[in-house]
Amino acid sequence: MVVIAALPLQALGQPPAVLAEVGARSSASPQVQHVFGGRLVSVPLVLYGMPGARADLRARLVQVVPGLAAPAGGPVDIAAGVDFSAGLRRELSVDVMVPAVDRESRFELTVFLRAPPSGDWRPVGTLLLRAYPNDLLKPLKRWTERQPLRIGDPSGKLERFLAAQGITSLDLNARSLEKGDGPVVTVLVDGTDDLARAKARARRGEAVVLLRERAGAFPRIERMRWGAGSLLVVELELLDRLAVDPQAQNLFLDVLRSARSGETNREEDPRHERQDPE
Repeated sequence: MVVIAALPLQALGQPPAVLAEVGARSSASPQVQHVFGGRLVSVPLVLYGMPGARADLRARLVQVVPGLAAPAGGPVDIAAGVDFSAGLRRELSVDVMVPAVDRESRFELTVFLRAPPSGDWRPVGTLLLRAYPNDLLKPLKRWTERQPLRIGDPSGKLERFLAAQGITSLDLNARSLEKGDGPVVTVLVDGTDDLARAKARARRGEAVVLLRERAGAFPRIERMRWGAGSLLVVELELLDRLAVDPQAQNLFLDVLRSARSGETNREEDPRHERQDPE
């Protein structure tokens, strides 16, 4: 969220001495940043000041529940005596520890600014934070103990993330004696002929998820029945976000739940294969 506020000069009618942008996104409406509880959150600040202007900055985090806003720690000093003698633009950031939570919780981070040494503290913007517990993938961990995921990941990113989360996975060709209560779930990450490989495994009865890392404004998720199994194609940037973004973890969990349940949008006849949708 970008909020612009100003500290006036002493003389009336003068232009603002300092302008501040709080947050990374340019938007006229408040934004919600989704974070994990128990971790540091870094919020960027950009200051614009006239020659000779100076500013002090601090931040305060509060937890918000219906009818109540309670401080989550004391004020955090960001910077003191920021001056603009070397340029009209200064980039700063504030690191705030978000408390650990056991359920989805709401916080508000407000940044204050004043003209030193004795000016009044003025709020320049509030960033809304939605905090989540660190065990969002607990359901996945639980059912992969009975039936591990099969992973084909040339980059190694997904395998490393799953290992760090304590989630059981196996090589694509690994054989095991586990007895799960659903189909074998296989996750393929890009690679050469990825769609053909995904379809071949789906024909054998596996529930296949094909993750294609694609940058774009509109992610694409397509589910289909394929042979004896199912195929779910996901096109969006996901892997690099899994460790830090609760929304990415929730999406990943939903995708695997959908694959495991066999939900599909439509049926496909493998005898009449479509071309790769790209």
